[in-house]
Amino acid sequence: MLSNIGITFVFFIYSLIWLQLPGMLFAQLLLPRRLKVATRLLASYFLGFMYLALVYYIQSLVGCSWLITVAGPVATANFLFIYWKKGRPSIFNAGEKLSLSFIVIFVATYIISLINFKLKFIGALSGQTTQIYHDFLFHTGNIVSLSKGFPSGDIRVDGLTFYYHYFYELIFAMCKNIFHFDAFKTYLNGNALVCAWPLSLSLMIIGERLKGGRYCRPRTFFFYCIGTLVSCICLLPLNVVGGTFPVSWLDNHLFGNGNAMGLAMALTILCVDILVEVWYDKYSFKVMCAIFVLATATTGFKGTSGVLLAAITFIVFVVEHAITRRFHWGRFLYVVATVAGFCFTYMTVTVGLGSTGSNNRAMTLTPEGTLEAGRVGQILSKLGIDYMDSPWIIPAVIAAAICIVGPCILPFVGFTVSKFKTLIHDGVIGNIFDWFVIGSVIMGVIGFCFVSVPGLSQGYFVITNAAFIFYGAMMYVIDNRGNLISHIMNGFWCLGTLFLVVDIAYFCRDDIRQHAIYKMEAGDRADLVSRDTMEAYLWLRDNTPEDAKIAVDRFSEELDYRNIYFYAGAFSERQCYLEGYDYSDISEERIGAMRAVNERFYSSDWKEADVAIEICGIDYIVVTDMGHPDYQGDNWQLDLVFENDDVRIYKYNYEAKP
Repeated sequence: MLSNIGITFVFFIYSLIWLQLPGMLFAQLLLPRRLKVATRLLASYFLGFMYLALVYYIQSLVGCSWLITVAGPVATANFLFIYWKKGRPSIFNAGEKLSLSFIVIFVATYIISLINFKLKFIGALSGQTTQIYHDFLFHTGNIVSLSKGFPSGDIRVDGLTFYYHYFYELIFAMCKNIFHFDAFKTYLNGNALVCAWPLSLSLMIIGERLKGGRYCRPRTFFFYCIGTLVSCICLLPLNVVGGTFPVSWLDNHLFGNGNAMGLAMALTILCVDILVEVWYDKYSFKVMCAIFVLATATTGFKGTSGVLLAAITFIVFVVEHAITRRFHWGRFLYVVATVAGFCFTYMTVTVGLGSTGSNNRAMTLTPEGTLEAGRVGQILSKLGIDYMDSPWIIPAVIAAAICIVGPCILPFVGFTVSKFKTLIHDGVIGNIFDWFVIGSVIMGVIGFCFVSVPGLSQGYFVITNAAFIFYGAMMYVIDNRGNLISHIMNGFWCLGTLFLVVDIAYFCRDDIRQHAIYKMEAGDRADLVSRDTMEAYLWLRDNTPEDAKIAVDRFSEELDYRNIYFYAGAFSERQCYLEGYDYSDISEERIGAMRAVNERFYSSDWKEADVAIEICGIDYIVVTDMGHPDYQGDNWQLDLVFENDDVRIYKYNYEAKP
């Protein structure tokens, strides 16, 4: 059984002592005390993560193995000493208290995350077959890579440096490095906390912004906080061809943290909230440092969120300067810190300077990908209309924007128009937070409509702005209670609540169906992995040196993009010469060359095989009946070290002589 209460408890302790409390030490040093408690706690979490990541980077450079192990407790001890010395002040400011809304949201989010992710896969290794969604396998492989050092190479493609979601998996990888759990168990038992804590705090920030210091009933404030989850933004059936369940594409990402979108949205909210709070303050170098670190974190968790944050901060500054005709050096330096944070992470950690733009990195400036993969394009095609032809492309793009934002587009447009009217007629900028929201959402929708990425990943431009969309829509409803649009939105939010309940029921049903799959025989199905194959991968994990390099003969299948094969790297926890490469920043030409070399490892000509194996430094050859049913293994330098009904593993003996 993969579920482990002990690992869950240890991960909680890790999150507290290695992330949260050290982060609180830096938050009280860098950020103003007046910030709301949710903002300070969320900033502490990410500042603590960045502190530990920096220590881990130093540890990887110097080659020692204990720095991050002691870094957390030492920083926590310093925080507790200072806290005690100051007389144990409350973490709450005047007028603040522990919110029942936060407790309910956190507990509910934690439980739903368990249902959506953990309960689905706790039996993945206890049946006749294994099937794990490719994104979660990809994350597991990255955890393995990053647990060996930071930065680290791609566990699936030998010699490759850059790949997705560095910082998301780094949370789990550093825990694995400290406590030496296996990667998938660490991920499975820790993900619910990583989902629930930052998301709940960020939703509280939005609730406080909507409350605006005014009195409101507890249930009203609760809706201000929870409303993003029932906002009908990013409904799957409206936007993805073939998509039916879960109804909310947004909530599926937030509750599972697939592709790190919950963390990306939380960081976007956090950074904007802090920027707004200090925008009109006297310049502070400490605050600028905090902004730089948090912008760096945002980009490391999701590049789309990082670029949106950098762009909107720059645009707000430029537009405000154009209106007021006054240049503020302090704000300009905050903008520089935000942009520098994005550029630093983008160029040195997550993408680099020489991206191939291949596979899932392919990004083109055209609405074709969005329309082709979305319902709007499907409907127009069925009507015999070419949506890329003029004049159809204009209404098609507008319809795609309406579908992705959902019914919130009505009040959000009203909110935006009212802000512009006030600015134009009265010359009043008003709440600068509103302008960050408007600009970020507009850029996100434009990104969704005009940037095409495989797998409809351009949807992340909107998902990262979902809370801002809800904020703008709710502000309009608050200011226009009783009008037609407010009544319409009340109806849609009730419908969104129903969708949330339906999705939770779907998650439960999907868990039951997934566990039924584990009892099936894998056979020749490309999307299933037999018990014998998993046994072989786990044998490699438990019986080979950690720096061993393996060759495998199962790759991504052509049947469906969900059949991407990431199992060997994720579960053997060993460097693969080549495995699943669909998400890797590598050209098709290089993949073709590596696949040709990989096939030589299994050549019947032992001389050809030896040359390829020795040049590439392969230590173990994994031979499956599906990949090479006729493989003889008669090379005298290959020692059979493992065998079952489906898989044989050979160790290459570099010291053997003829």
